[in-house]
Amino acid sequence: MLILRREALGDLPVLHIQLQGLRLRNPFTASGLQTDLGHMPISEEAVQQSVTDLLEQNATPSDDAGGYEEWRAAYERGEAGVFTLPVAQVVQALEDAVNAPTPADTFSKSNRK
Repeated sequence: MLILRREALGDLPVLHIQLQGLRLRNPFTASGLQTDLGHMPISEEAVQQSVTDLLEQNATPSDDAGGYEEWRAAYERGEAGVFTLPVAQVVQALEDAVNAPTPADTFSKSNRK
């Protein structure tokens, strides 16, 4: 986990982090695995619950491809928020979401009487 930025949203300290070295199942990638997440806004408290050791300071993050700017614009429109769960739970929720069956997979129509 790399911390890209820290800011306060009202009384909530928020960290913008980047995750590398993931093995997130993602059927929308060529390999079926997603290995990084360029930008994730998360409460500082949730990060503190997630981190056990500081491995390096002043590490160089890879380019987040404008993730913060996109998030910030959506946040200001009221269309985005901040994760408050520990990082592992957020990653699991993201993996579950991208692998959830679509309604077409879940329901079928039958014309039988």
